[in-house]
Formats: sequence, structure tokens, C-alpha cells
Amino acid sequence: MQGGSGGEARVCSSMTGYGRAEFSLAAGEGYGAAQGCVVEVKSLNHRYLDINVRMPERFYPLEWRIRERIKKRFSRGSFSVYITYASYAAEALRLNVPAAEAYLDAARVLKERFGVPGEVDVSVLLRLKEVFSSAEAPGASVEDDWKALVAALDEALDALSAMRRREGEALREDIDARLKVLEGLSELIERRVPEAVVRYRERLAREIRALVEGGDVDDARILTEAAVFAERTDVSEELVRFSSHIKQMRRYIGRDEAVGRRLDFLCQELLREANTIGAKSQDVEITQTVVEIKGELEKIREQVQNIE
Repeated sequence: MQGGSGGEARVCSSMTGYGRAEFSLAAGEGYGAAQGCVVEVKSLNHRYLDINVRMPERFYPLEWRIRERIKKRFSRGSFSVYITYASYAAEALRLNVPAAEAYLDAARVLKERFGVPGEVDVSVLLRLKEVFSSAEAPGASVEDDWKALVAALDEALDALSAMRRREGEALREDIDARLKVLEGLSELIERRVPEAVVRYRERLAREIRALVEGGDVDDARILTEAAVFAERTDVSEELVRFSSHIKQMRRYIGRDEAVGRRLDFLCQELLREANTIGAKSQDVEITQTVVEIKGELEKIREQVQNIE
């Protein structure tokens, strides 16, 4: 998926990132003496694409454009966009005297008529949004503001995307290493299954001989019981599917697209196969190996949760 100003490919991107850029409003466009603006974008894990924008009222008409800009570049993550003025000059703000008087009159009525304690001071008035307003220049326009903002927004998104790719590469390497561990553990189980059948047949023969106290032992019956045991504990199909899921995960973490949901699904399928192997097995070592597999899968799934 590509977009924005750079249009870079994303391979196994993380959903965690941060980007920042500055921009200026040209003379005659802005709110008086606003010297410049800052746009910051942060992204965290999220099942879907969630975008929250916080900015001065001046940029409210541009919110939908900001959202569309992000949607074109990303498919998952919780995005927080902050647009702030870098600095103000004194004339950039206009005192709304009638609003201040109204608040003071209301406070006086509350105090005199209802006996409400406390005083309204300057610190209280400074927190009231209606008391101050920005002095907008007549030449300000939405299109001019968007032209100034969009370049900075793309720059911030480029930086965020680069961070997501770097973290995504680290996640890919960690997951790939853990997949190698899973392959090794599944090979141990594959080698262990025939040995478990042999041990079961030997144990069964000893138990039968002990019961008949030196009498004749029906070897055919022992072989039959061992065959039934082998069929009941056969996990070859589960191991084949387990190996196939691992190969699919390797393919997905190298793809130029959002793969987080698919990887999460494969983690669930790997866990399903591991549980089935554990349920079928009556061998202590195989059971212990399954426990190790489930531990590695839990670590992989924690990493997958942060992949777009």
C-alpha cells in the first residue's frame, strides 16, 4: 500500500510510530501574528483504523482531508493528530470583554443569591475559551491553510511510516527466529512419536507377562493393542498442518501489504494444532514439548498484535 508524498512500500510494518513537522502560515493568511505551526502524528496498536484529530478551530474545515490523507496510507492503527501554534504575538489574541463581564456578573449572582463561596480571578478567566478569540486576518482561506498544512502532514506521516517500518523489521526478525524454534520443536515431536509407540508396546508386554506369571504371552494381541495405540496417538496430519502454517507466516511477514490480521489468524491455527497434538499424546516428553510450543506461540502472538 502506498500513498502520501513518498509512496513507499511497507513490509511488515509495526503499528507504533511518531512523526513531527513544522509549517508556517504566509503573511495575510493567518490569525494575526501566529509565527508558525506544528503537526504531530502518533500511532499505536488498534484492531482497525481509528483517527483522532486535535487542532485549533481555524483548521476544523480541514479535518476530513487530514483523515482521508491517513486512510490512503495506512489500514490499521490508532492515530492521534495534534496541530498546534508554535508561538503567538500579543496581537494574535483578542480579549472578548463582554464575555468576561458576563462571567463575572454570573459569578457575582451565584455568590450573592446562593451564598456560593470562592472568588473568580484572572487564572479562572484565562481558562475560559470564550474570553479570548484569535484575530483572523481578512485574507485567510481554507485552501491556503491546506496548502501550508498538507506538506507538513505528509512529512510527519513519512517520518511515522519510517519508524513503523523499522520496528516492523525488528518484529519480523523476532518472529522468524521464533518460527525456527517452533520448527525444531515440531521435528522433536515427529521423531518422538514412533519411539512412544515402541515404548508403549514394550510396557504392555511387561505388564501382560506380569499378569500371567510366566505363562504364554499372546504376541499378536500385543501388536494389535500397539497398533490401536499408534492410530489413536497419530499426529502426523497435525504436524503437516503445523508446518504449513509456519510457511504461510513466513510468506506473509515478507509481503508488501497489511498482514497483521492474517498472522493473528495463523497464530490461532497453530495453537489449535498444538492443542490437538497435546490432547492425543500420552507421552510425557511430547506433552512437555507442546507446552514449549504454546509458550513460543504466545510470544509470537504478542508481536503479531503490533503488526499492521
